[in-house]
Amino acid sequence: MNSATAELRARLRPLHERPLKTVRHAMAAVLHGLLIVAAIVSWQYGWWPITVLMWAAIVWMNNAALARLHEAAHRMLYRSPVVNELAGVVIGSLALTTLGVYRYVHTQHHAHLGREKDPEFWPYNLPGSPRSLRLLYAWLELLFGWIVTPWLYSIRTARAWPALNRATRRRLVIEWLFLAVFWAAIFTAVGWTNTWTWFLVGHFVPAWITGSVQTLRKFTEHLGRFGNTIQEMTRTVVYTRPLGRAASGSQLHVDHHGTHHRWPRIPYHNLPAATPMVYEDAQPGMIYPNHLTAIRDMLPHLTDPKLGPQWIAAGQPVRPQPQQDSAPAI
Repeated sequence: MNSATAELRARLRPLHERPLKTVRHAMAAVLHGLLIVAAIVSWQYGWWPITVLMWAAIVWMNNAALARLHEAAHRMLYRSPVVNELAGVVIGSLALTTLGVYRYVHTQHHAHLGREKDPEFWPYNLPGSPRSLRLLYAWLELLFGWIVTPWLYSIRTARAWPALNRATRRRLVIEWLFLAVFWAAIFTAVGWTNTWTWFLVGHFVPAWITGSVQTLRKFTEHLGRFGNTIQEMTRTVVYTRPLGRAASGSQLHVDHHGTHHRWPRIPYHNLPAATPMVYEDAQPGMIYPNHLTAIRDMLPHLTDPKLGPQWIAAGQPVRPQPQQDSAPAI
């Protein structure tokens, strides 16, 4: 560790030690449920414009719930390990991805960010992989991410089975069984009460849209990045106005993505305070003032989805990464 890194670590230490906030998660869960009820009721009465508005709000809350799954995978959602794991298992089961599977895949993502062993970005991180395969899978993720992504995560975890310890294997089996029982119970209850319309309106449609939004978020964070450092491999979005900061907070500040990747043990609510320190010497183009700017930077790469410095090392052509004139004020 060089002196600059040691100094930065010392400055960030207080941000690691502050207590996690938990009450807001319960309030968010209640609001989430009320929005689902409102969508179903408005559909039943034929008020479809309100249903569409409720779908938009539910998708927002679904993405916030997946951000909580992300924090639970890092063991940073609740101070209590038991509560953290229970919350992660429930959220993951609703998203068709067990906590254990997500934790394994996401840990590998952090360890091998954008490189060949990063399971979250197969096949975009494999030099020599056919462009047709990468395009096909990118659009499958964008259009059907609600089912394609959980399938990929489970397959990648199962392929790593020999390398997993016995305790991890046992936990994965238990969680997969719980997932099967959980959804069998839901489908049985829905079929018994003949409330398939409620299920489709309250869960399925928003879940489908959420999968596409999550894929867009994932691509915006990393697709088309070819650098050798964490900051060069991520797009970090920093809002400076109150509305933007509030929106970021509602999504657990996942948009401070480079900061999270470099210091994953900083609680999400401290990421905005940490980012100015982490990006003190940021090069132009590393920080974006809003998601539209970051998405605009990412979109051209959807015509040939790639990421990771291994593409350049292999002599493969990559799109140049556009540079912003300057980093926005933080």
